[in-house]
Amino acid sequence: MKIILANSIGIDSGGYYIIHSPSRWSEGVKDKNSWFAYYPWELAYSSSLLKKYTDHEVKLMDGCLERLDYKKYFERIKAEEPDWLVMESAPRMIDENLRLARELKKELGTKLIFAGHHATVFPEYFLENSVDYACIGEYEYAVLELIQGKDPRDIPGLYPNKRRSLLDINTLPWPEDEDVSRLSYGRPGEPSSEYLEVQMYASRGCLRSCSFCVARHVYYSQPNWRQRDTDNVIKELKYLRNKYPEMEGVFFDEEAHNTSKDFILKLTDAIIKDRLNDLHYEAMCDIQILDREMMEAMQRAGYYKIRFGIETVDPESAQFCQKPLNIPNITKKLETAKDVGLKTYGTFMIGMPGSSRDVDLKTKAYIEDMILKGLLDNAQISICTPQPGTPFYDYAKSRDYIITEDYRRYDGGRKSVVSYPGYESKTIESVMRLAFRAREHASFLRNIRRKEILSWTSRTYKKWGLFATLFKLLKRFNLEITHLLSKRTP
Repeated sequence: MKIILANSIGIDSGGYYIIHSPSRWSEGVKDKNSWFAYYPWELAYSSSLLKKYTDHEVKLMDGCLERLDYKKYFERIKAEEPDWLVMESAPRMIDENLRLARELKKELGTKLIFAGHHATVFPEYFLENSVDYACIGEYEYAVLELIQGKDPRDIPGLYPNKRRSLLDINTLPWPEDEDVSRLSYGRPGEPSSEYLEVQMYASRGCLRSCSFCVARHVYYSQPNWRQRDTDNVIKELKYLRNKYPEMEGVFFDEEAHNTSKDFILKLTDAIIKDRLNDLHYEAMCDIQILDREMMEAMQRAGYYKIRFGIETVDPESAQFCQKPLNIPNITKKLETAKDVGLKTYGTFMIGMPGSSRDVDLKTKAYIEDMILKGLLDNAQISICTPQPGTPFYDYAKSRDYIITEDYRRYDGGRKSVVSYPGYESKTIESVMRLAFRAREHASFLRNIRRKEILSWTSRTYKKWGLFATLFKLLKRFNLEITHLLSKRTP
């Protein structure tokens, strides 16, 4: 048999390039120079499992990485004549991905498995629309057992059966690196990554219960954190380095890389011991757990940047979302990071439940202040979007705050799909634009003060090429003009 594992379509019917991250949120951008691709890690692990434990012909394909629209992607998959198609889709692209799969089944008789975010939340919908099987939660072993021929009634994690217990991630082989090169996702790579980096995973899960989080509530259904054996992480680092001599670094793109201090100290010691500390590392972290000892160990091991979610400066909004934060304490940790020699990247959200225009403007001012003071090197700003399957979604839906069920708009990058009493969707979008311009202007001023404009241009040229660099410089100029004009508007 031939099995195709397929990531999402890469260009939607509206011409948006898809940045697909179903365990978080997926976004569409009109400008190709703003596009990048996340590694489809759970599909990739599934591919490795199938290749290791079956004799079937298995192939991973990624329409996002190749920027394929519906027609091109359909023809590419059809040419493989698969007996099985496994797709993972976020709500953002579910209609088009499902349409592709159903058309494939109609023409070739291909059996269909859907997994991931949308399949976990709405499994009945898939079974009513020609899909043979819907997986819920972590799906790697459910897919494996189904392809191996196990009775579907006896496979946990296969709807309508109960969820599987959370898997031991140390039983997984390394993710796929044959059909699609992992290094390809570093070209151009996540915009704030400063090196040619491979996305890698040393742990899985998070002990928090943030009400807006897809990974926590949809994929895992419970607070959890699972670490890989340090020796195995080191072996994978060595493998990647040997295979890709041009690789400059690694992005540990997990939910909370630093959940265990003991794990971080052991991992960083091992990186240094095995002389892998000349690589450049960055990681998604939990800022509440970070301390100086951890940060110093990471810096010695070659970590250059730490990322974390701050989201809002308003204690009430943070508490409402089950993510209580102490902003003065966070600011002190930012100061510690800079003192240690680590760059910082914070994520923020506009339009969180419990927020208001005034609250979000305070968050905007905090972002601007932290950038100008040199305490934040990068800031991601998005619109808080109630993704199906999360408590935030249930809360917003029960109060009629959700203004559309058109899932194409559920991407957090452009439009608000919620409208609160006293804080309507158009106002949320307006504040988002203000925050974006303030961030860009503050970053521009900071780079001038640091005399880093030339280094930024050089780094951008190396990563994106001449045309894209010129485009980004022009875009930057336009943003500064817009910001200046907005300041003069009464």
